[in-house]
Amino acid sequence: MRVYEFARKYNMTSKEVVTVCQELGIEVKAQSKLNDESLEVLNGRLSQGKDTEVKEIKEVVKPTVIKRQKVKKPMLYVVTECEPFTNLGELGKVSKAFVEAQEGDVIVALPKYLNISETFGNEMDWLMDLPVKFGTHEARASIFKLVEGNVTYLFVGNDHYFHRNEIYGFADDVERFAFFNRAILDVLPLLGMQVGEIQVNEWHTSMLPLMLHVDYHQHPYFSKVKTTLNIHNLEYQGWYDASILTEVLGISREYYDNGLTRMGDSVNLLKSGIETAHKVVLTDISAGQMKLDGMVNSGITAVLENKVLNQAV
Repeated sequence: MRVYEFARKYNMTSKEVVTVCQELGIEVKAQSKLNDESLEVLNGRLSQGKDTEVKEIKEVVKPTVIKRQKVKKPMLYVVTECEPFTNLGELGKVSKAFVEAQEGDVIVALPKYLNISETFGNEMDWLMDLPVKFGTHEARASIFKLVEGNVTYLFVGNDHYFHRNEIYGFADDVERFAFFNRAILDVLPLLGMQVGEIQVNEWHTSMLPLMLHVDYHQHPYFSKVKTTLNIHNLEYQGWYDASILTEVLGISREYYDNGLTRMGDSVNLLKSGIETAHKVVLTDISAGQMKLDGMVNSGITAVLENKVLNQAV
């Protein structure tokens, strides 16, 4: 019997058999023929150690089970103020603190205001331009990106809407921020990064859950995306005439007639966000404001209490 034939008997390679032979003082090569004396010595050695070696291997070598860990998708935080880009008021500070507290990847979406363009414009990368249709309007959005650590900042630019000396207080504010919300929803599927949840803030971005509920809920990109509305100050709710739904937001008036966006005889954009977001979060300030007579009498307190009750259930 040759070495390679003997190797098959013990499920070994020829090289392994040659090594054992060398340990026993038997001079052979892979093609060598083993004489009876060599076979007897080899059989005795391998048969003797076979059971012990197998037992030792089973005890030492344990199967490795690789658990597939779920990779948490980035969170999108849509807001109109965030330091260090804007520091107009408390919202900018709160937004910065919230973003810094996140352990996973975060995408922050902001309008590209004039001061942001002037101060941080050279640090951004242009991604794309895209037309945005909202109501009877259409405008071009320029999308820019700036990455700092685990945070990706997305900026929606349009000189007509955002290159102004102030952030708020214009007659066309609802148009400006409706454009911003639509641009975010339109561009997300084009960026190659799937978000797991979207957090919005105040009435200026509370339009996003409404638009998502009406126009984007069947889009594959958004099928599993959850939305959270953070309310920092109940004094600002976005009260407008019902005509803005069709003319500015691009949403059918039926969502006013069925009460989803209506409060009294006007559209209340904060209410629309409360009704359509998956979750609502109140700060200490806004939770305290719910008890004020003005909030109770307007009906917003009842809307919030109903939402919070349903969340608990």
